[in-house]
Amino acid sequence: MKKILFYIVSAISMLLIPITITIAIVLTLAVNENLYISIIKNLNPIETFIKTKNIQIEGDIQREVEKRTGISAFKEAHESFKMNYENKLAAYRNITKSDEFEKLDKQINELNRLKWEKSDDTFKTKDDFNKFKKLKMNDLKTAQKEIKDYRKENKQAINKTKNEMDDAENKFKDAQKQLKKKEKDAKKIIETRRGEFMNEIHYDIAKVEPLLSKDFNTLFVEKELKSVIKTYIDFLTSWKNQVKARNIYEAKLQVEDGLVENIKRIKLPPLKVSLRVKVKENGIEKEKNILSEVLVERIRETPGLKSPWVLTQIFRLSDSWIAAWAINSQLKDSGLRLSNGVIQSGQINVTGKQAENLEKGMKILSIARYVPYIAIGVILLFIILLCTLSSKIRDGLRTSLSIIKYSSIVMLIGSIAAIIVSIKPDLLFQPFVDDPIQSIFMSKILFITTLHIFIPIFVIFFALAFVTRIFLKIWKKKDD
Repeated sequence: MKKILFYIVSAISMLLIPITITIAIVLTLAVNENLYISIIKNLNPIETFIKTKNIQIEGDIQREVEKRTGISAFKEAHESFKMNYENKLAAYRNITKSDEFEKLDKQINELNRLKWEKSDDTFKTKDDFNKFKKLKMNDLKTAQKEIKDYRKENKQAINKTKNEMDDAENKFKDAQKQLKKKEKDAKKIIETRRGEFMNEIHYDIAKVEPLLSKDFNTLFVEKELKSVIKTYIDFLTSWKNQVKARNIYEAKLQVEDGLVENIKRIKLPPLKVSLRVKVKENGIEKEKNILSEVLVERIRETPGLKSPWVLTQIFRLSDSWIAAWAINSQLKDSGLRLSNGVIQSGQINVTGKQAENLEKGMKILSIARYVPYIAIGVILLFIILLCTLSSKIRDGLRTSLSIIKYSSIVMLIGSIAAIIVSIKPDLLFQPFVDDPIQSIFMSKILFITTLHIFIPIFVIFFALAFVTRIFLKIWKKKDD
C-alpha cells in the first residue's frame, strides 16, 4: 500500500510542482510594474506608431483610388471579358479545325525545305526521294483540302462562331483600354499624394527612431506611464482594502437585461495620463507635449532625413488622432477625452459579469506576493511525503530531485515551444482581429509578452534542472 501511495504522490508531484512554480513566476511578474514598462519599451511604440500611421495613410490612398477609379471592381469585369474572349476564340479554332490545319501547313513547309542530300541514307537515289516527297505532299494537301471542304459545308455555323468571337474580342479590347486608363489615373492619384505615401519612411525610421524612443521612454514611459500602471496594480492587488473603501460592492435590486437582481459593481480609479513632460532648455525647466513638441523638435534637429516633413506632421497631428481614439475606445462611456495634453476619464465603472470576473482576478493578484512562499511550501511538502513513503529517506530525496529535474526539462521544452509559436501565431491560430493594423500590433504584443513571461520561466527551470542534475551526479558517484 505504501509503495502504491509513493507512486501516486510521485505522479501528482511531477504535475503540481512545475505548475506551482510557473504560477508563482507569472503572478510575481504580473504585479510588478517593471514588466509592463519593459514590454512597452520593447514594443518600440514610436516605430509602431509611425508604421501604423503609414499603413493607415496607404489605406486612405487605396480607398481614394478605389472611390475615384473603381479599379478593383473593374478588374473583375476585365477578367470576365478576357475569359469570355478566350472561350469564344477556343470555340472558333475548334469548329474551324485551326490546330489541325496549321499543323498540316507546318508539315508542308518542312517538306518543301527538305533536300535529298540530307536523306541519302534513307533514299538511295534522288528519284526515290522525289517520289516519296510527291506522295507525302499529296497526302498533306489532300488532308488540307478536306478541312477546306468541311469549312465550306459548315460556313454558316463557322460565321456565327466567328461573329461571337469578334464581338467578345472587341469587348475585351475596350476593357483593356479602360483598365489601362484606370491604372494611369490610379498612379496619378498616388503620385499627387507621394508625400503622404511615405515611400522613404523606412529609411527615416531607422535613423531617427532610436533618438525618439530614448526621449519617449525616458520622459514619458519611465515616469508618467509607470506611475499610472503602479496606481492600477496597487488597486488590483488590494482587494480587501477596496471592499472596505466601497469600491467593490453589490448594488441591490438593479434592473439589467430584463432581470431584477443584485449587481456586482467595481469602481476603478479614473484614468489620467499626461502627455506633458518636463524638459530642460538652457537650464530652465519647461512643460512640453511629448509627441507634438518634444519629438517634433528632435526630428527637426536630426540631419540627413529624407522626409522630415512627413514625420513632423505625424506627431503634430497626434493629439487629434488620440482624441479620435478616445471617442471610439471602450472607455468612451467613462468620458475618456484628451484635453490640454492630458488623457483623462471620469469614474470607470465595471458591472455585472465583468465585475465578478475582475473581482476573482483581484483576489488572486492580492495574494500574489505570498505565492512564491506557497510554491516553496508545496515543493517541501511533496519532498517530505516522498521521503516518508519511500523505504529510505535517501531514496525519497533522490526521487524528489529526479522529479524536479525531469519536470523542469519538460517546462524548458514548453517555454521554447511557446516562444516559437508566438513568432507567427497566425500559422496555428485564427487572426485575433480582422483589421490588418490591429492584427500586426496584436501579434507584436503577443510575441513581446511571451518573451517577457517565458524567458524568466525558462531561466528558473533551467537553473532547477542544472542544479538537480549536479546533485544527482554527485550522489551517483558517492554510491559507486
